[in-house]
Amino acid sequence: MHVVIPQSPSDFELYYALRFEVLRKPWNQPPGSEKDDIEKQCQHAMIVTDAGEVIGVCRMQYNSPQEAQLRFMGIRGDMQGKGLGKLLLDHFEEIARKQGLKYMTLQAREKAVSFYLRNGYANKEKTKLMWGSIQHYRMEKAL
Repeated sequence: MHVVIPQSPSDFELYYALRFEVLRKPWNQPPGSEKDDIEKQCQHAMIVTDAGEVIGVCRMQYNSPQEAQLRFMGIRGDMQGKGLGKLLLDHFEEIARKQGLKYMTLQAREKAVSFYLRNGYANKEKTKLMWGSIQHYRMEKAL
């Protein structure tokens, strides 16, 4: 398993398919809701098995010259708890550091807060309730 930057249209098709399957479909959200209008301005990464299966995805966007934000982090259900999320965090945190950014922020779903705390993020505040059932928290890490 290794982190890959999606390049081709087929790479992005697999990348977005996993984002939809993990982050939208379980809550009956429509296809297309796994994307937003700034995809082309962001950096994307996915974890791929040796057999070519996409099992993890994440995106980094730039909020200011000092701050990047991780969004759309998703690990295929049968692969959760195996350190794959940390691979994606490490990948993007290293990029952000090299670019001179000072903070990484994200909106964590309630069930993922402990994962981010273990990886050095501070829970700053309770934020939005998505689709009436998924509480989110703004988290931040100094780079």
